[in-house]
Amino acid sequence: MTEEIKRLGRRNFLRAVATLPAAGALAYRALSSGPVHAAIVGVGGQGGVLLENADPAFLRIVSACDIYPPALFRAQETSRKLYGRQIESCRDYRKLLDKKEVEAIVIAAPLSAHAPIAVAALAAGKHLFIEKTMARTVDECRAIVRAGRSAKRVLQVGHQRAYNPIYREAREIVRRGDIGDVHHVRAVWHRNGDWRRKVPDEPFDPRPWGYDDMERLTNWRLYEKHSRGLWTELVSHQMEVVNWFCDRLPTAVIGSGGIHRYPDGREVADHVYAVFEYPEGLTLLCSSIQSNAHDDYSEMFFGTKGTLILTAESQAYLFHEDDRETATMLDVRSASGPLLRASASLTRDAVAESLSPSSISASVLNPYRLELQGFAAAIRGGVPVLCDGQAALQAAVPVLIADEAARRGERMAIPPESYQA
Repeated sequence: MTEEIKRLGRRNFLRAVATLPAAGALAYRALSSGPVHAAIVGVGGQGGVLLENADPAFLRIVSACDIYPPALFRAQETSRKLYGRQIESCRDYRKLLDKKEVEAIVIAAPLSAHAPIAVAALAAGKHLFIEKTMARTVDECRAIVRAGRSAKRVLQVGHQRAYNPIYREAREIVRRGDIGDVHHVRAVWHRNGDWRRKVPDEPFDPRPWGYDDMERLTNWRLYEKHSRGLWTELVSHQMEVVNWFCDRLPTAVIGSGGIHRYPDGREVADHVYAVFEYPEGLTLLCSSIQSNAHDDYSEMFFGTKGTLILTAESQAYLFHEDDRETATMLDVRSASGPLLRASASLTRDAVAESLSPSSISASVLNPYRLELQGFAAAIRGGVPVLCDGQAALQAAVPVLIADEAARRGERMAIPPESYQA
């Protein structure tokens, strides 16, 4: 695609955006009653991302919890660098639940730890932000939703695409019918690597916390006791997007996969594939592999009038059936400037400004900042969260059943009651 076509395509896309209802861009007013005080449980890779992107004007991280001391040390370094202060730290999350100054808990621990921490936090009256996938089993997911309902506290799950401006605008284009009736969606997440992290060579015994050794603590994503592998770490993101865009839920799935490239002691598949059947003639094809990175990661919606492709959480392409050589491309930048100028949504002119081209890195990280701002706004001002427990349950159930279908090698139904807590 030439630069000229890119420029033309971007203008065309923004013209389409300009005709949409004012709902795509997000901005939250500064909290009049001050930031929400939160503690974060799990400050490894994903927890570090959340810590670095928590806007202290909205969500002030006052404590960090992790069983691994070096992770706590890195969290302290991050806090001093970003905020000029050191936060409290502990290794037992239960110590946070009695602290009155802690209003909310942010969970970014390994998947197997999600449910017990989440249920305990909600029972203690804390608001909860929990990373996706919500939990390791369907029953655990349901238990968290029920706990949030009983506690009457804000429950938000970290499917950050719901807070990504490009996804919000693209969803409106799909729902308005610009690409016609959608009968086929393809989602890919392709990598070329073993997904392993180097195990630290230092004395630390993780057995008191349920990890057999440092290998299983470091690479918990590769072991069934702690993870469901590619299904929960990657595919669940895309399931949430398709459910959200198409406003329907899968009714059956055919799963496949296995350990095809890395028979290195891991217990979860390094290649997974699924065909999800939806009502009204919609089919989603998913693949997540670790042997080739050519397609990177994307969601592709094929309609009777056109095709919409969202790739790497930072670009969108719109192809029209009657002009297949023309593509609309949009790069998204960090919208930190316009965000605080308006309340829940911006005018269409501001939307166009917030979707100006910039670096990919800024656009990918900005939704993390926005989702945490939204979490705080929900606590202080009752603003609805964009991915609550029910939406997260609806994303988790299909991928967890797909994992089971792949293990059995058969088609499995997903009855409507599966989505109820």
